[in-house]
Amino acid sequence: MITGDPATTGPQPAAAAGTSVALTVMLPVRNEERYIYGTLAQLHDQTLSPSVYEVIVADGESTDGTRAEIARFVADHPQFPVRVFANSRRLSSAGRNIAVNNGRGEYFLLFDGHVHIPDQRLLDLALALAHAYGALCLGRPQPLDPPDASAFQQAVALARRSPLAHSGESHIYSDFDGWVSPISVGVMYHRSVFERAGLFDESFDAAEDLEFNYRLEKAGIRCYLSPALTVTYYPHESLRALFRQLSRYGYGRSLFLGKHPERFRIEVAVPALFVVSVAAFATAALFSSVAGVMLAALAVVYGGLVLLEGTRLAGPGARGKSVQLALIIATVHSGLGVGFLRGGLRIHRGSGVAGP
Repeated sequence: MITGDPATTGPQPAAAAGTSVALTVMLPVRNEERYIYGTLAQLHDQTLSPSVYEVIVADGESTDGTRAEIARFVADHPQFPVRVFANSRRLSSAGRNIAVNNGRGEYFLLFDGHVHIPDQRLLDLALALAHAYGALCLGRPQPLDPPDASAFQQAVALARRSPLAHSGESHIYSDFDGWVSPISVGVMYHRSVFERAGLFDESFDAAEDLEFNYRLEKAGIRCYLSPALTVTYYPHESLRALFRQLSRYGYGRSLFLGKHPERFRIEVAVPALFVVSVAAFATAALFSSVAGVMLAALAVVYGGLVLLEGTRLAGPGARGKSVQLALIIATVHSGLGVGFLRGGLRIHRGSGVAGP
């Protein structure tokens, strides 16, 4: 069923008394033509009875064949409890709020359109863990190694595991069961947390999960992390697409710090400082040979560092792969840095961020 565009804002989701299913799957998507049918099929094949869960797809005005693929899935599975809403704001944050405002579940579990769900019992396991531990929030590892990834995607997955390309604060590559802060891994929420912490901030186009989960942390809500809930994500398939993705992440992190400056950590600003340094030395080199020497020195030191890490990740005798991994790590840094600076410029101009 495809419906209109409901309001995406409001103080709270529907009252708990109106719940009629155990679990609402939130699926905000935009331009996921390649993966969306498969993602919906994996949700359809879960062992959890369709009578106790629903899937809400919020499509952000996709410009490819996403809507057609969703419609094809709905036609192929007319009894499956999926509802599709138009998300005129296009943002993932707005899509999540559409699901919260229209979902009937006691719990809300987030997926993206480009995922591989390795266990058909995942929805069953998620509800069982939530009930067993009385968890208001559940988290999961989210590695980038689906079984049918291309060679480039596998290289991205390997590079992103590096300490040079991934925050040391995150638990998305963890492999233990236990209580953690929700900030990096929270993906499943009891309905009551939206009443305590509000909805997702729709001034964010990226890092809206980070910002929302930080509000949960401030509200004293802990997250139960379990590898039993692992979902793998498909990485982007080119350096250009990877740069755009990381630029969005950097932009979102900058806005997050504009709203929550107490969460500043120097590692978040390092990519931006690197980009500024390169730009400054490159500009100064037009007028000064000393600046040119410093730029060359910076390039040698940085290039040597990422190439050394690429060699470590690739293993012995894989020089070509080492260079590829080094380029991927450099793309991660430059994307994060450029995005962070763009976000800082937005805040400086006064548009800032607002929301819950």
